[in-house]
Amino acid sequence: MYRYKTLDGKPLEAESLRGIADALMREMFIPDPTLEAWMQGSAKRAKMWNGSVIRTSSPEDHVRDLIEAGVLTPLE
Repeated sequence: MYRYKTLDGKPLEAESLRGIADALMREMFIPDPTLEAWMQGSAKRAKMWNGSVIRTSSPEDHVRDLIEAGVLTPLE
């Protein structure tokens, strides 16, 4: 089980990193129509927020980069 919290403290839990990406997408006020579209927007927002380069090659790579950038923090 993967467990993380977002910058605003919201906990997320999923069976896979792709599940974490899906959960993050669903948290949007107006969710993007596809996971790929959400990843593109998420990467753009991270770049504007702190200059992070977030990959969009796969949901797993995307979530790993969000963790590395400090957008997601592992929960024990």
